[in-house]
Amino acid sequence: MQRESLLACFLLCATLAIQIHVPSAQAQVESPTQNVVKVGIYVLQIGKFDLSTGSYTIDFYLSMACNGKCNLGSFEFMDGRADTETLIENTTNERLYRIQGSFYENLDLQDYPFDSHTLKIEIEDQNLPKQQLVYQPDIATSGLDERIIIVGWNISGWNASVVDHYYTPFNQTYSRYIFSIMISRPGLTSGLNMFLPVFFVVFVSLISMLLVGNRLESRILLTVTALLAAVFFQFTLDSTLPPLGYLTFADKFMIATYIVIISTLAIAILLLKYNDKKDLSKSEKIQHYTVRAMPVVTIIIYAITFLSFR
Repeated sequence: MQRESLLACFLLCATLAIQIHVPSAQAQVESPTQNVVKVGIYVLQIGKFDLSTGSYTIDFYLSMACNGKCNLGSFEFMDGRADTETLIENTTNERLYRIQGSFYENLDLQDYPFDSHTLKIEIEDQNLPKQQLVYQPDIATSGLDERIIIVGWNISGWNASVVDHYYTPFNQTYSRYIFSIMISRPGLTSGLNMFLPVFFVVFVSLISMLLVGNRLESRILLTVTALLAAVFFQFTLDSTLPPLGYLTFADKFMIATYIVIISTLAIAILLLKYNDKKDLSKSEKIQHYTVRAMPVVTIIIYAITFLSFR
């Protein structure tokens, strides 16, 4: 009797073990397989890069491939759209597209006009999460055509990477392929365009300090003209920029310029006041110190401005 009880317990435990084991085995069989898709982008041309909107157009080849038979999925651009899309090659494990697309980037313009930017093409699958499809950069089929030119910019290089993008509302992670093109402004050209006009404006403002006596009215006129020229120059600088919630380096540089010009204007008005009062001793003392101090103060102000450059 005791043997029969032991045998019954053994059979019961074995039955439970089989019931627990079988569903997990079925779950493994039914779990989706992960497809590894190699992605390559070869850029043929980059169209107009618009700072005011952060938009740019790119003409490129997009290749997708995997080993053996796999699901290549259905991709979409996360930072723009395809204006034209031509499927050149389509097999069970490879696709090749010719695409012309419009893309957008949130630009950081704090260093303007010495700014550099990264133009991106970002791709995700429309339906398949990371558990089912993972992108992998294909360096062999990626790159930039040697004839690419972006007017007013230098192309520093390119990079291809893959990141995981998690969507909180759906509790899903998608593989995102990112092709990046690094561009920057020519340093010498940007420097000359920025500093040369301002140098002459500030020089006129400072040299006008040599006018004294009955020529103070001409001195004030020159300084006011320099101030108006500085305002017009900043308006020209900012005309290509969108409305920003922060100061660019150009803004800081022009603020420093305004401080210098307004200081020279205030000194000229103060001298005119004492000349009208016939207080020549005080007028000469102010002229003696300010004409020597202002060049030094100007250098200090611009030095502080350049130290704020990132």
